[in-house]
Amino acid sequence: MKKAFYRPKAWAIGLGALLCLGQPSSHAANQEPERDNLPDLTGLSVEQLMNLDVTSVMKVPTDVKHVPAALFVLSSDEIRRTGATTIPEALRVVPGMHVAKVDGNKWAVSMRGFSSQFVNKLLVLVDGRSVYNPLFSGVWWDQQDVMMEDIERIEVIRGPGASLWGANAVNGVINIITKSAKDTQGGLVSSHVGTQRYGGGLRYGADLGGDAYLKVYGRYANYSDSKTLGSSAKAGDEGEMSKIGFRYDKAIDFTNKLSLQGDAFLGESNGALQQFPSLTSQLTPVLAPPYSRTLPTDQLFSGHYIQGRWEQHQSTDSNTVLRMYWDRHSRKSPYLDSEYQIDNIDVDFQHNYKLNDSHMLVWGAGVRYNLNNFQDSPQISMNANNRTDRIYSLFAQDDITLVPERWHLTLGSKLEHNPVTQFEVQPNARLLWTPDEQHSFWGSVSRSVRTPNWVEQNISYGLQTQPYTIRGNTVPVLRSLNGNPDLTAEKMLGFELGWRGQISRQLSTDIALYHYSYDDYVSLTPNIQRFAGYLLQTLDYNNYGHVQVYGGEISLDWQATEDWKLRATYSHEEERFRLSPLAPTNTSLISGDSYPAHKAMLWSMYQFSPQLKLDLNWRYSDATGLNGDQSRAYQDLDARLGWDLGAGVELALVGRNLLNSSHFEYGSDMFSTATAVQREVYGTLRWDF
Repeated sequence: MKKAFYRPKAWAIGLGALLCLGQPSSHAANQEPERDNLPDLTGLSVEQLMNLDVTSVMKVPTDVKHVPAALFVLSSDEIRRTGATTIPEALRVVPGMHVAKVDGNKWAVSMRGFSSQFVNKLLVLVDGRSVYNPLFSGVWWDQQDVMMEDIERIEVIRGPGASLWGANAVNGVINIITKSAKDTQGGLVSSHVGTQRYGGGLRYGADLGGDAYLKVYGRYANYSDSKTLGSSAKAGDEGEMSKIGFRYDKAIDFTNKLSLQGDAFLGESNGALQQFPSLTSQLTPVLAPPYSRTLPTDQLFSGHYIQGRWEQHQSTDSNTVLRMYWDRHSRKSPYLDSEYQIDNIDVDFQHNYKLNDSHMLVWGAGVRYNLNNFQDSPQISMNANNRTDRIYSLFAQDDITLVPERWHLTLGSKLEHNPVTQFEVQPNARLLWTPDEQHSFWGSVSRSVRTPNWVEQNISYGLQTQPYTIRGNTVPVLRSLNGNPDLTAEKMLGFELGWRGQISRQLSTDIALYHYSYDDYVSLTPNIQRFAGYLLQTLDYNNYGHVQVYGGEISLDWQATEDWKLRATYSHEEERFRLSPLAPTNTSLISGDSYPAHKAMLWSMYQFSPQLKLDLNWRYSDATGLNGDQSRAYQDLDARLGWDLGAGVELALVGRNLLNSSHFEYGSDMFSTATAVQREVYGTLRWDF
């Protein structure tokens, strides 16, 4: 396998971006019609925010008030006021979302249950491009380093979105939408530096004439290491990442629009020490102490993508969108002496057609290729290390107006064919009632599936070796994780209810309740095999689990005065796990009791003047049942003081985790060792010119 890794060179990224600044010279592709000149959300009233168009739920622009789903929109200005320099930090303010930092670079981001670094029931899109990793059905958040100033908004659907977005959009969809080349004209310089991080970005956009626009950008970020539990020494979990990219948008004529975009990145995400079994060249455990070796969990990564999007308007009632992209990324673990390279090639077509005043049809088809090239090692191997999956899909949805301005019914389904479980059908029905302009009530029934990932099907991974005493003799036991190619898909049937209301001109609320029922939930069964001098205990994947999840979320927005706004959120979640009567002895379920039952947040947004703004964000997370002291309940406070100096220059002072010198938010996982989240302070500079 070709080696694709090398250490990031920040100066190279910066030089590349600077060189681009001198050239005559940005909204991202998505599967819905683009809109020009989106409003500045910061200046909108509560009533105007309720009428804001979003796209993630229906795949066509729909105002928030008429969205029959639990939806939250995080605007670019709100992202700026969080002081976040990473996407997971920005997502901390989304109601019902659980964000936990694992170590200096890695995150566990989940919603409505099953918290894990490798959470596999959440679909994440960046400009319509899925950043889903077929290896473990999740996201490497450390390599999703979008330039924060480039994000137009983040739409978060809490709940199933599989009827439109496909398998694995089980518990929610995060759609990160960046600004168009047209909306990012001129230059922008941003930087941040503090006790735990530093970095910056450059962007330049230009009008090429003929309704064509181009932007280029570069970004570098560096994060310092932390400390492990019970140690004052540095953990070695520092990391860095560099990225360059571009976007080109052109209106060919009144009916056709073309967009091209891409980027390239490289970085390293180091990790604290972790124990690994000592193995011989014959892949058997060493039969004498020490049975394990301690190594840093460092990882190196690199990648690139290019995406094209063509939109055509045939009439006021009909438009089509064709999108295609090629995405490649590689990741290497020096401690495992292993690496992989994954290519994703995706082509999607969508047609939006207004049949009449009562029916808005959306249908489309797609094909996706996932290609894996995995380099085996004694520690880890895949029984299909050169694999190609072809996934074909077809979807259709009809938004039916039952009573104009009052009742809407949305019916839709997606049909997918994948090489593992063959055909999967994922229907949903959503009913919306808007009794007046201030209130809307909705309910939904959805079926979603999560198809088995490559790890669950193909992996063989030596977890640890431990000595075991039998009749006075010490025998090493090697524990190994084994994939199962016969694994079937997890099925989820979900029921939701919601109310979105504007109680007064100053006060609005959003409430959602849900109940999910999962069948064929993934489980692990231990099996013991005896060999000369040692025992092999394999943990084999299977589908003996059933899970019931209940919960609710509430958020309140209160414009207390002209200069002071408060946002309060609270969520509660409960899980009921049980095994099938057919499950073998000692079978266990994955991710059980990993999600906090109670979460809360209070965000105060105050402006002393239009130029001077103060944000205080308090948050609470309940304990989880995993990882002992590393998963205790905690509360913390973030603060940001921003000062607009004029002429496009803004300075800000940000404090994070101010209530504790350090605390843990998550435990250790495969390939990562938990470290403490540090109190930190940093300053930011932004200059638009």
